[in-house]
Amino acid sequence: MPKVVSLLSEDKFYSAKPVIPQELNIFFPNQYSDLDIINACEGADCLFSVGSAAMINSFILDRIPDIKIVQCMGVGFDRVDIPASIRVGIPVANVPGSNATSVAEYVIGSLIAIQRRLVEADAEIKAGNYLSFRNNILREGIKEVKGSKIGLVGFGNIGRKVAQIASVMGASVSYCALHRQSSNVERQYSIEYKTLDLLLETSDVISLHIPLNDKTRGLIGARELALMPQGSILINTARGEIVDQKALAEVLEKGHLAGASIDTFTPEPPGHDHPLLTLSANAKKRLILNPHTSGVTVGAYKRMIENALKNMARVVRGEVPNNIVNGIFRRGNDLPKWRAGIQTCSDKND
Repeated sequence: MPKVVSLLSEDKFYSAKPVIPQELNIFFPNQYSDLDIINACEGADCLFSVGSAAMINSFILDRIPDIKIVQCMGVGFDRVDIPASIRVGIPVANVPGSNATSVAEYVIGSLIAIQRRLVEADAEIKAGNYLSFRNNILREGIKEVKGSKIGLVGFGNIGRKVAQIASVMGASVSYCALHRQSSNVERQYSIEYKTLDLLLETSDVISLHIPLNDKTRGLIGARELALMPQGSILINTARGEIVDQKALAEVLEKGHLAGASIDTFTPEPPGHDHPLLTLSANAKKRLILNPHTSGVTVGAYKRMIENALKNMARVVRGEVPNNIVNGIFRRGNDLPKWRAGIQTCSDKND
């Protein structure tokens, strides 16, 4: 029976209670060093990669000749050396959309929590400051989602889901992406296209939904944060490396942003000296930190595993896999002839 080497641990895999295609036999290595993975892949057909496990680097890719596909569990594929996979001729796929609802709910929940200052309210009331905090927040004004101007950096599955929910709640939504959507899509989602700078300058809320690559690394730095209006909000559920986290800490400390919700860090987990963990008590009140679980609800976790398994089953049946991210559709292909198959732009990767 075709073997799948899963870098998702056995307990986490079976905790989701996934439906396993009858074509597949799942093997769980105990260790995740490069050599452990290489040895486990001997005679195997598929490698199931997860972001929390090892980096699938060129050393590994050069030494797993039997593997027909590297299947990523989630949307991100930055834990696989994509140029090396193309050179070797190994298909790499992800499972976009499986956790879109989960992440979108987190984004909207974060927006409400920051606008209503729920984290701060909880701390102040527990400290015995009910009346003083209530008077302060009423004097300063409490905002709502309705009427908010939301800017989405990236407009894939997650961005679309955020736009749907936000529009129903009465917010206006704009977006920027590597490729502009068609006029039909813009009408369908009631969205307006803007350049990144204009989006930053005119939005009450910026939410990031782009992949990590050489073009997006450090995309939101001190300059970009300064473009955001006083009292605006930043939400990052993409990758920590996209935002200069030291610069973010500085604007939070200065009070330029009303708040931020951060689901991804650099590094993960963040150390005790991480800029976002060493803020003043006042700045921390405006910051929501989450351990990279916005897209890992019970339902999303199960969907991601099952969709990955279905795609690997396609491969062992001799079918072309879905959601290829490196343009290689069968093991051993030369450099991809259909370059559009490579997912490097924001509108194909969330």
